[in-house]
Amino acid sequence: MSEVVSAMNGLVLSVEPPKALVFAVTTLGLALGGLLIAIGERDRGVGYLIAALLGGILAWNARALLSLFGV
Repeated sequence: MSEVVSAMNGLVLSVEPPKALVFAVTTLGLALGGLLIAIGERDRGVGYLIAALLGGILAWNARALLSLFGV
C-alpha cells in the first residue's frame, strides 16, 4: 500500500496545476453542463455538472487528500 501512496504522491505533487487553472477548467465544465441542459440534453448536462464539480473539488484538494494517507 505504501508503494501506491508514494507513487501517487510523486505523481500529484510533480504535476500540481495552479489553483487558477483548476478553477478555470471547473468553470468551463460547469458552463458546458449548463449549456447542454439549456439546449435540452438534460442527462448529459447533469453528467457534465457532476463530473466538473467532483473533478474540481478533488483537484483543488489533492495535496490535503494525500496527507490523509500519511504522505
